[in-house]
Amino acid sequence: MMRRVWLALVLALIPASASAWSRSGHMVSGAIAYEEINARDPKVLAQILEIMARHPERAPFEVAVGRESGGERTRRLFMEMARWPDDIRGGSYDHPTWHYAGRALSDAKQPPMQPRRPEVAGAAREAFALSIVVVADPAAPASERAVGLCWLFHLVGDIHQPLHAVDQVSSALPEGDRGGGLQFLLDPRTRQPVTLHLFWDDAIRASAEPAAASEQARLLRAKYPRSSFAELSSKPDAARDFATWALESFELARTVAYGPDLKTSASENAAPLPADRYVSNVATTSERRIALAGYRLADLMIAVLRPPN
Repeated sequence: MMRRVWLALVLALIPASASAWSRSGHMVSGAIAYEEINARDPKVLAQILEIMARHPERAPFEVAVGRESGGERTRRLFMEMARWPDDIRGGSYDHPTWHYAGRALSDAKQPPMQPRRPEVAGAAREAFALSIVVVADPAAPASERAVGLCWLFHLVGDIHQPLHAVDQVSSALPEGDRGGGLQFLLDPRTRQPVTLHLFWDDAIRASAEPAAASEQARLLRAKYPRSSFAELSSKPDAARDFATWALESFELARTVAYGPDLKTSASENAAPLPADRYVSNVATTSERRIALAGYRLADLMIAVLRPPN
């Protein structure tokens, strides 16, 4: 039943080419969430393990955890869950429009002739709400709850990437730039042209090897502890406030990603080298957003799965 609802939702929306954080970025947020939940509510960890034991595509998770046991096994499971929706692109559980919620942002330097209607392109918000309903329902089939869990892990990460919450429109691109997917700059490391979107996806430069991603998560937790985030609210339903997270990302896209330091080209051949200040701001912003995504993912899991007293 759930898959029929998902299919209808996907077909009703416009597909896009946007990706997400790099797989390693999602793994880092998953590892941070593991550490947080393990410290605060081990019973929620137990519930996640019980649900994931019924995942309909177990093979990639078994490969990811390997021969590890105990906490390391669970940490690796969390990392695989967070990246799984990217790994299964083109498969039966793939939903291309679920990865983003792009709100139109007009390019002040070359505004479009006709302002685009204010609707948000992409189904991330709807997918988030639907997945919570399924995951929170103990009567739902365990396999559907497992798929929903993986999507929640991934969606929380996606919406914290600023270019997943924006679609810049201009006279040159009146239908939008697909979250930076149609603008190019040179990667400072390789001097090769990449899209603006991909440049942000890979900003933290982490390895997708589990040990390296775990270490990156440890470093980010130390650099950006929960106490450093004024964004972490204790208000009711703050753990599920997807709209606020999307708005935060949109504002960062407006002020940083498409800010005054940005230089791009519509042509790969003319892609410019970004300014050092822009590169530094992208790295700092991305690190903070991935760390915040990990904390919020933990809060969400505890809010949705904590057993009643």
